[in-house]
Amino acid sequence: MKVYLKTILILIFSGTLSNLGFCQVQLPQTPSPSSFQILNPSQNVVGTNTGTPINFTTPANGLAVYEKDKKLVEQQEIQRNQIYSDLKADLINYSLPGYNHIESTKYYREAYNKLTELDETDFSIEKATFIIENAYFEDQQNYEEFNEVVNQTGDFLREKMNDLGYDKESNLAKNFMLFQFFSDTLEIKSKDLKHLPLKYDFDDYMGIKDWSKMFVSKLLETGKGQCNSLPRLYLILAEEIGAEAFLSLSPNHSYIKFRDEEDNWFNVELTNGMFTTDSSILQSGFIKSEALQNEIYMQTMTSQQLFSLLLVDFAQGYARKFGYDPFVKKVVDRALKLYPNNINAHMLSSNYLTMEFEYVAKQIGIDPRNKQELQNIRHFPKAISLLNQVNEQYDKIDNLGFEFMSPQAYQKWLESLQESKQKQDNQEMKEQFNIKLQPLNK
Repeated sequence: MKVYLKTILILIFSGTLSNLGFCQVQLPQTPSPSSFQILNPSQNVVGTNTGTPINFTTPANGLAVYEKDKKLVEQQEIQRNQIYSDLKADLINYSLPGYNHIESTKYYREAYNKLTELDETDFSIEKATFIIENAYFEDQQNYEEFNEVVNQTGDFLREKMNDLGYDKESNLAKNFMLFQFFSDTLEIKSKDLKHLPLKYDFDDYMGIKDWSKMFVSKLLETGKGQCNSLPRLYLILAEEIGAEAFLSLSPNHSYIKFRDEEDNWFNVELTNGMFTTDSSILQSGFIKSEALQNEIYMQTMTSQQLFSLLLVDFAQGYARKFGYDPFVKKVVDRALKLYPNNINAHMLSSNYLTMEFEYVAKQIGIDPRNKQELQNIRHFPKAISLLNQVNEQYDKIDNLGFEFMSPQAYQKWLESLQESKQKQDNQEMKEQFNIKLQPLNK
C-alpha cells in the first residue's frame, strides 16, 4: 500500500515530522477555504505590521482609499479564480479512467460475472480459485486438467489414510493427513506412488515481479508456494476429501485452523510445515488488541468472508496486470459489502482512493507534495471531497487495528518459525495426534 501520500498530508497540514509511519498518525481535517491566505500577486509581502501605520506623504484619507482599492483587487482576483475554476472543473475527470479499451480486460469482466453466480455462503473453493487465476492467464487454462489434479490428489490422500488405518470420518484424521501431505514424504508402495513435501518459495513470495507466483496452479506445477497459495491448496484438498478447515489471517500472512472431535483448535503453519500456537503467531508483535477485537486477525473465516477475500485477490490480480480503474473499485466494494472488516479490501480501497486523488490533482495542476500548491484545491470542492475520502479510509484502517509490517520484519518473523521452540511445539502436537489417532488404527 502506498504510504507516501499520508506522510505528505501530515507534513502539509501539521508541519511536523513526528511519528511518521503507515496508519499511525491521526490525520488533520482538510482546511476550509477561509483558512487560506489570499494574496494579491502584485503584493510583495514581507511581514505583517501590527503597529500604527506611519504615513509620510499620503493624505489623511489616503490609507482608506488604498484599503478600499486593495479589497477591490482581492475581490476581482477571487472572481477571476472562481471563473477559471468553474471552467476548468468542467474539463476535469474525477474518476480514474477505465481500461475497457484493452482487449484482455474482458477476461476479468467475464470472470467477475462467473464469480457473482456462485453462492458466497456455499461455494467451491476449487472453482473460484480456477476462475480467478484463469482470468489472469486470459482464459488459457483448462479446468478439466486442474480438476483432475485435485481429484487425483484426493484419491492419493484417501488411499494413504487407508494404509495408515485412519478413520475417514474423523476430522482430526483427515486434517492430520493433509498436514502430512504438505510437510512429509508420503508413499503408497503398492501403487509405486511417492509424494514429496511442498516447499516455501522465498523467491518473489509477494508476487511483486510476477503475480502468478501467488497462484495455486503455480504451486501444483512446481511444488513451491507461499502463504497465499499453500493455505488455498489446503482448503481445496480439504474440500475434496470432506475435511473441515478454515483460513485465518495474521499481518501479511494466512494460515489454517481446524478442530478435532473434542472441539480443540489447532493452527497449521504451512510456510514451515509445522503446527503452531496462538502465542507464536502473536510473537510477530504486529497484532494489536484492536485488531483482535475487530476480528481482522486470528479468526476462523466464514465462507462469506473467505469469498470476500478471494474477490480482493481477484481485484489485485487485475490491478497488477492493468492498473487501478473503476473495475477494481467495483470488485472491492462487493468484497466490503460481504465482509465490512476485510482488512485486505480496505487496504486495496485506500490504494484506489489515493491514486484517484493524485489523478485529479495532476489534472488541476497541483502537486500534493507541495504545501503551497495543495492550498489551491480550495477552488475545487470535488477534489476536497476526494481528499477527505482518502483521509477517512486511512482512519478506517487505523481504527480496525492495522499496523504496518515491513517486508524486512515479515522476513524476520518467517525465519523465527524455524526456531527450536517452534519445532518443539510442533513435535509435541504431532505426538498428541498420534495418540488420539491410535485407537482409530486398524
